[in-house]
Amino acid sequence: MKNLTKTIALACVLFVSSVNVFASTDKGLNNAIVDNVVDAYINSTVYGETAYVNELFSNNFNQKFNGVSKQKAIQKNAYIQFLKQNKGVKYNCETSFEWVEKGKDYSLAKVTLDFGAFKRIDYVSVSMQQDGWKIDEVNSVYNK
Repeated sequence: MKNLTKTIALACVLFVSSVNVFASTDKGLNNAIVDNVVDAYINSTVYGETAYVNELFSNNFNQKFNGVSKQKAIQKNAYIQFLKQNKGVKYNCETSFEWVEKGKDYSLAKVTLDFGAFKRIDYVSVSMQQDGWKIDEVNSVYNK
């Protein structure tokens, strides 16, 4: 009888803990890990997912397109608005990224969007801030 009681108790504990593990507790972007921030950037810019765009960028974020003369940098609010307007729009390209620099407080990722006829390369600067990793700047260049 003692073994049956222990078995039932253990089964109850395992059931309760499994329910807690699989419960939907979407707390937002886990920006404690720099890789998650770059993945969220790719998902928002290439695949039109806008769930975490408000958490993704630092307050002084800007994007620049190199090679385009006299174009002003795009600021955070305008870029987030652009992403939200294009929610669900998916680019027809292959994506990859690699770390150019990965440090304790600063990292630089090279994100490549290969459209076949040309490539867009985004250099994504990410820094550790009080509330986790945030994207500070994106510099985009185009290659044929």
